[in-house]
Order: sequence, then C-alpha cells, then structure tokens
Amino acid sequence: MKVMITGANGLCGRALAPILAEYYDYEVIGTDIKNPDNGFPFVNCDIRDAEDVERAIGGKDLDAIIHLGALLPGLGSPDMSIDINIKGTCNILESARKNGVGKVVFTSSVWAASRGPTAAYQPTDENIPCVHEDMYDITKRMGEQFCDYYYRHHGLSAIAFRFCGYEPIEGFSSAGDILWDEIDIKALAARYLGMGSKLTNAWDLTQAFRLAIESKDVQHGLFLIGVGSPFASEEAKDLRNAPLSVLEKHYPGVSDFLNEIGQDVPAITFWHNTQKAEKHLGFSPKLSLNDIMRQYYENKGK
Repeated sequence: MKVMITGANGLCGRALAPILAEYYDYEVIGTDIKNPDNGFPFVNCDIRDAEDVERAIGGKDLDAIIHLGALLPGLGSPDMSIDINIKGTCNILESARKNGVGKVVFTSSVWAASRGPTAAYQPTDENIPCVHEDMYDITKRMGEQFCDYYYRHHGLSAIAFRFCGYEPIEGFSSAGDILWDEIDIKALAARYLGMGSKLTNAWDLTQAFRLAIESKDVQHGLFLIGVGSPFASEEAKDLRNAPLSVLEKHYPGVSDFLNEIGQDVPAITFWHNTQKAEKHLGFSPKLSLNDIMRQYYENKGK
C-alpha cells in the first residue's frame, strides 16, 4: 500500500508514518512545508499552490492520501485559513482525481458541526446541525462538502473524519498497550469521562486511518472519530448533576477505581457517539474504560 500523508511534520503525521510502515508494510511518502526528518521519503509541498500539489502527487501511483495538512484555530488570519484549509483541500482532491488515487481520507473536525456543550442535542453524532463559531469550523465543514462533491461527481473515493483530535498520553507502547510503570492513569481515565474525547495514543490514531483506507465497502462518508461514550441522551440531566451514578451503570466499579486513583468527576455536559465508525469501519479505541480498570487491578495484584 503506497500512501501519501499531507501535514507529515505535524503531530498526527509524525505518529502515523512509523506504525503504518512497521506493522503494515505501507510505503509512506510525506508532504509538508517542513521536512519531519523521520527517515521517510518526503516531498516539499505548499498545498495552497495547485501546481505544487500536482508535482507532489503526480507520477507517484498512490493508493491513498491521508490529508492532515491544515491551519489550526488561532494560528492565522481568516484568509490564510481559507487558502490552506479550503483551497488546499480542493487542490489535494483535484490532483487525486487527475492521478487516479484510490482513496482520500480527509481530516475534518468535530468543530465543523459544534463546540460540544452548545450542540443541538447530546450525544453529538454525524447528523448534528452545524453551527459554526470560527472560520476554522467553516473551512472544515467545506472540506467535508468537497469530499462529497468529488465522490458524487467524479467517483473519487473520499472519506471525511469528523475528528475529536489527538493528544497522546505518555505510557503507551507503539502497539497501543499500556506501560503500567509509565502511564498517567488519571489523564487516561479522564478521556473516558467526558473530559475531552481526543485519541490517546498513536496506535488508535493509526488504526482509524488504516481501516478507512483498506475498507472495500466504505468508499465515501462522514465518520466521527474519537473516544466515544456509551451514554444515552436520556441520561444528560444525570450526567450534569450526578455523573457517577451514570458512570457506575455503564462501568461497574468505576466509583472505587476513580476514588483510588484520585480522579474527580465534574459535570459531563457533552459527549460523542462514535458508533457509526465502529459499525462501518470497525474502528474503536483498543481499550475501553472497563479494559483499563481490569488491567489496572491485574497489574496492581502482581
């Protein structure tokens, strides 16, 4: 599998490349405006420039492109956000179409729809009405629409991830297993308690993209990717006022576990439904909170 990663020098790009190559024998080519110097083939490319993009993609015989390159919120002017996130994405899709790339996986954001607590309903999912609060949100929503357009009008396989984000927690092996002598257990537990739904390790991050690339059944669509929660919409009031009662229902024994590790539970005001990605792509984080609790007590009993 020959794959190009845009934004290869970013946090996600640097995490994806080695796992795709080492565990799955992918041939990885990176593109960015700065070389990550990670030992993988690299093409310098400014995605705002259509000719630059064509030079990067043309003649490579790519099976897939993972499009991570973007201007993040607060890092530039609105016109720069439009140039990078909108024009840049369009340039990637157009060149992919011209050059017969098998599939493009575009990294959108949950902010393309809402900022969580202000969402029209809970849990947020792929069907939530979009209410934009920033230029970044708009540009990511437009990227999703470009993917839809190129699929419907040109037959380009284009999948959009409505991404919760990636903030690695120290203490994981490259295969996504917990290193119990190193893990920040409080930070890890918090990701499952509605305190941010960002993926916790490079293994989970890589699996999401790999499964999307390799799926023969899924050629198009929008998928919410992150650490999801099993809570129902009917539990929203209790999650705000008595979150432990709801957590105990879904994760028996969690009250004692959280008390033991010293993790408080604030009101849970929003959470994400990631069942579509699990059903259609087969993706969910390697470990559930129940897995983490079980392994914690097994490790403690050694």
